[in-house]
Amino acid sequence: MVRIRTAQPQDVVKTNEICIETADERLKRNARMARITSLLFSEYYITKESENCFVLEYEGEVVGYILSACRLGAFCRSYRGDIFRQVAKLSPAWGAACLFIPAKYVLMQRKYPAHLHIDILPPYQSSGYGSRLMDTLLAHLKENGVRGVCLSCGANNTRAVRFYRKYGFKVKLRAFGGLLMAKKL
Repeated sequence: MVRIRTAQPQDVVKTNEICIETADERLKRNARMARITSLLFSEYYITKESENCFVLEYEGEVVGYILSACRLGAFCRSYRGDIFRQVAKLSPAWGAACLFIPAKYVLMQRKYPAHLHIDILPPYQSSGYGSRLMDTLLAHLKENGVRGVCLSCGANNTRAVRFYRKYGFKVKLRAFGGLLMAKKL
């Protein structure tokens, strides 16, 4: 049985594992890079805004998620603060990236105050679960008066770009092989 539920702080271990499992091969080469990946792309959401995050469970096991930061300003401050300090201890170069990653979102926060990140383990992809997660999150954001949402993805990730376009996301910025996409709600 498949169900979607609001994430709980204790889901952080499983969401971090999924984040690492679905990451670009370059980001999961070793334990240090795996930890950096989870800090950059998963942990903030679950530990700081679990009420805006949803997990996909299959027979009681978390197999996917859609994470959202509805307070983009706080998300960016965390990147420049807590996340920067933790990542910089593991890698000064990646720590420096933490100072620049939020810059693209700062430009977006007035029109698109929320940010999202979605991942589903490969065996559960292409089964409609991504759409169910996206529908759940977008309804949640609208119910909570959020005006818009943005996300980033690799420009070469044609499958993801096609999925986001299906939901009305438009490319707002292209830089360094990535896309920043956004949608008004």
